[in-house]
Amino acid sequence: MGRYLRFLETATGLLLTGIVAAPFCATDASAGEVCHFAGTTNYAGHVAVTATVAATDGVTKVDVTVALDVTTMFWFHMHYLVEEVSTWRAGELESVAVNYRYLLNGHIMRQRWDDFQRGPDGLRALRVQANSLADFRRNHAGFVQHWDPATFGDPWLQDYQAASPERRPDLDISGSPLSPALRSPLAMAFYWVRWLPPGGQDVLVFLPGLKTEHFVDLPISVASWSDGTQWQAPVRHPELSETPASTATAWASPDGHLLQLAFDLHGPHGTATGVIRQEGCEGDPVVPSGGR
Repeated sequence: MGRYLRFLETATGLLLTGIVAAPFCATDASAGEVCHFAGTTNYAGHVAVTATVAATDGVTKVDVTVALDVTTMFWFHMHYLVEEVSTWRAGELESVAVNYRYLLNGHIMRQRWDDFQRGPDGLRALRVQANSLADFRRNHAGFVQHWDPATFGDPWLQDYQAASPERRPDLDISGSPLSPALRSPLAMAFYWVRWLPPGGQDVLVFLPGLKTEHFVDLPISVASWSDGTQWQAPVRHPELSETPASTATAWASPDGHLLQLAFDLHGPHGTATGVIRQEGCEGDPVVPSGGR
C-alpha cells in the first residue's frame, strides 16, 4: 500500500504541474487577467484552479493556485494544495516559488515553501518546512502565521526571509547556465501554453522541489481544432510507465483563452486521470508582444 500511495502522490504532483509548456515572449506593460478553472479526476477527485497573470514593463508574474481532493480505494481522503508564483524577464525564468501542502484525512502530512532564484549558473534553492507546529514555531518563528492550511493562497513571499529559510543545495539546478527555454510547470499549463507556435516544439519543464528526476521533456505537437487549437504531448518520467503511454492535452480558443486541460498518467502502481475546464476569466488576455 505504501508504494501505491507514493505513486498516487507523485502522479498527482505531475497532474498538478500541468505537464504542458510553451515559449515565452516579453509582454506589454500594465496588463492582467484572472481565470478560474474546475475539474474532476479519478479517485473521486475534484480540482479548483485560479490563474492570475500580471505584466508590467517587460516583467510577467504568473500566480497559479490549485486545490485537489481525492479519495483512494483505501478510503484515504487526500487534500493537495499547490501554489506556484513565477516571474519572467527578457524571455527567461527569473524565479519560481512553490507552496505545497498535503493533508490526509484532515491531518497535515507535509507542508513546504520553496523559493528558487536564478543565478549565474542555475537556480538556487531555499526551503521552509517542519513536521509539526511546534517545530515550525522553533525553526521558523517569523513565518508561523502561514502554518494553518486555511491561510493557503494568502501572500507569503514578503515574509519569507523572516522565516529563516534553509539553504538547500540538494534542490539546486546548477552546473551550467540555465537554458533560456526552461519552463516552470503551472505557469506553462495555465498561461504560456496558449501561445505555442503553430508547429509545436520540444520543451524542457522543471519540476520544483524534487532532489532527482526534476525535469520532464515534452515533445509537443499542435493540431487545428474547429473551435481553436489543440496541443498534445506524451509525458515521460521515471515514475510513469512506458505502456500505456501517458499524455497531456490542452485546448485554447481562437482569442487566446485556455479552455480545457486533460491528463492521462500511468504508473506501475496506478493511474491518475483528470479533466480541467475553464469557468470564466476577468480582464483581457495578456498577449505576448508581437502577437501569437
